[in-house]
Amino acid sequence: MSDHPDHVNSGGCGCGCGGHDERRAPGAPHNPPGRTALDYRVGDYGSFLAAMLDRLASPAYPALRGLTVRTPDDPAIGLLDAWAVLGDLLTFHSERIADEGYLRTAHDHRSLALLGRLVGHVPRPGVAADTHLAYTLDRDPRAEDVVVTIPRGAISHSVPAASDEESQTFETSEDLAARWAWNELAVRRRRPALIGPDDLRRRSELLLSGTSLGLTVGDKLLFVFGGTAESGSGGQGAPPGGNWGRLLLPVARVTVDREEDVTAIGLPESAPPSLKELVDEVRRWITDPEAGEDPDDWGTPSLRRTTPIRVPSAV
Repeated sequence: MSDHPDHVNSGGCGCGCGGHDERRAPGAPHNPPGRTALDYRVGDYGSFLAAMLDRLASPAYPALRGLTVRTPDDPAIGLLDAWAVLGDLLTFHSERIADEGYLRTAHDHRSLALLGRLVGHVPRPGVAADTHLAYTLDRDPRAEDVVVTIPRGAISHSVPAASDEESQTFETSEDLAARWAWNELAVRRRRPALIGPDDLRRRSELLLSGTSLGLTVGDKLLFVFGGTAESGSGGQGAPPGGNWGRLLLPVARVTVDREEDVTAIGLPESAPPSLKELVDEVRRWITDPEAGEDPDDWGTPSLRRTTPIRVPSAV
């Protein structure tokens, strides 16, 4: 048998408090470096309730010795339980607030921004993700192809590719005009081109839209230009007469591509210079320079004729 009385427990205080000493203050929280969450709570619901129940039997509070009931339906025990819940909530939120005071443990964006402001750091504003959406409209057999407006702010959700992904929400940034005929648009493979006088001089072929143009070799094509200085009218490389306003060219060849729905027409090559032009060119190179003319500039591109010179081969 034990030498101690039955009411004396292993704690040795003899008060039936279960060995708890309410006079001892809670231990200070210990937080070593490198933690991602602080240990800042001085207690939780269980420790608070146990401490208050121990005080009911403590000799330091003789006025409480009459409260001997320990069942939860007792008003005194219910009051202690409520205070234990309150202490648990206060310490929980105090620990969360303490986490927001350090860069490694903070979770709220505002806390991180305020911590960065202490050293003069200003975070960049967030940029929302964007994507391309393709809307498919149902055809109304009772109506024609009418324009349907998809209002700004229309919501679309992404489909997660895996079970650990979440669906993302996207909104249209502006009103969109949609038609049923636009459900399946073909890829644009070509676009109209602006043909200028210089283009005709460099090109040997032109592509025309359509395959039922009725063009044959030898037909004449009339090109009409603006006739301004910017378009090359009367400038360097102009045809005889110095006017690029209109140009009549024959069709050298015709190729029809029905799969691409285009017609390729060949343009004639530059005509060979006449005998008079060849003689004038040779005389210019063999005669003495005029007064004030530098012979070193004869071969520069600015003074050289733009019409190619072709010397006929001897027969």
